[in-house]
Parts: sequence; structure tokens; C-alpha cells
Amino acid sequence: MTFLCLFMAPALTAVLSGTIYFKTSDLLRMFHEDLERIRIVGLNYNIISKLSLNYNSLYELVHEVERELSLTTFLLLCSQWFNLNTVLVSYILVHDMSISFDVEMMAELIFAVSFIIGVILCASRISSQVSRVQTTLQLIYNKTGIFKCNHMCLQIVKNMLDIKFPEMTAYGVLQLNPALIVSAFSSALTYGLLVLNINRS
Repeated sequence: MTFLCLFMAPALTAVLSGTIYFKTSDLLRMFHEDLERIRIVGLNYNIISKLSLNYNSLYELVHEVERELSLTTFLLLCSQWFNLNTVLVSYILVHDMSISFDVEMMAELIFAVSFIIGVILCASRISSQVSRVQTTLQLIYNKTGIFKCNHMCLQIVKNMLDIKFPEMTAYGVLQLNPALIVSAFSSALTYGLLVLNINRS
């Protein structure tokens, strides 16, 4: 039961959340590839109207992912940060360390770090792909003078540009981007050094 609570449940949650984030970002990546082909070939009303429907579906999907996984991700990150800090404090304060204790602490440390980094990177990939899509849409819109397209095509591209995708967050408290990884581990390091200084004094 202890193993299930400490390792299996967070592992399954992290893998499932990371997979959903990654698959969502992969759909955005494929959409971006379609946009790149249009940017090279030129605008066509039938194609751009179909892409607009796909874009709206992606917008709904990203909102759904943010709403469904936000709380789960927040709880996962909190539990793993707590676990990480507990491991650091235990390693500093416990003097009689055996091989089994070292192995257990190392396993917990690796798991916590892997879960935190994996989930944050997978989630931040969505924002990265959205940014790439928006950039390509802006390039297409800027070159509409070169493309011989009608007003409807321009309006569709403009409508897609006006859509603002939500940022991936952990329950609206933490924004899931690579900077969060740095701040998380720097705070853990600072906390560990503080405990070490208190222990020595």
C-alpha cells in the first residue's frame, strides 16, 4: 500500500498527464505543418475554411485539457516537490545511513525529479506549438498582398489570429513552462542549504 501511494499512483498520474499534454501538442504541430504548406503554396478558400474548423476544434481541445488536468497537475507537482524536499532533509539530517536507505532516497529523488520535469515539459510544449501556429498565421496574413486571395480568405485568417489559446497552468497557480523547472529546483536547493546550515549550527 505504501509503495502504491508513494510510487505507483504518482507515476501513473504523471505518465497519463504527460501523454495527454504531448498528444495535444502533437496535434498542434501537425496543424502547423499544414499552415506551412499553405504559406508556401498560397491561400485557397476551401482549404483555409477546413483548417479554420480544425483550429476551432483544437481551441476547444486545449481548453478541455487545461480544465481537466489543471488540478491533477497541481496536486502532482505539490506532492513531488514535497517529496523532493523531504528526501533532501532526510538525507541531510539522518547520520546513520545504510545502503538500503541510500538506494531508497536515490529512487525517490529520481522519481520526483522525473515527474516534475516530464509533466512540465510536455505541458509547455502546447504553448510552444501555439506560438508557432500564431507566428505562421501572422506571416500568411502579412503576405496576403502577394497571394491572390479574396476577402473571405483574409477574414478567416484574421479570425484565427484573434483566437487566444489558454496557457497551461497548475490550477491557475503555476504557469507550466521551463522556467518553472528552474525555480522549483532552485527553491529546493535553497531550502536544502538552509536546513544544512541549521543542522550544523
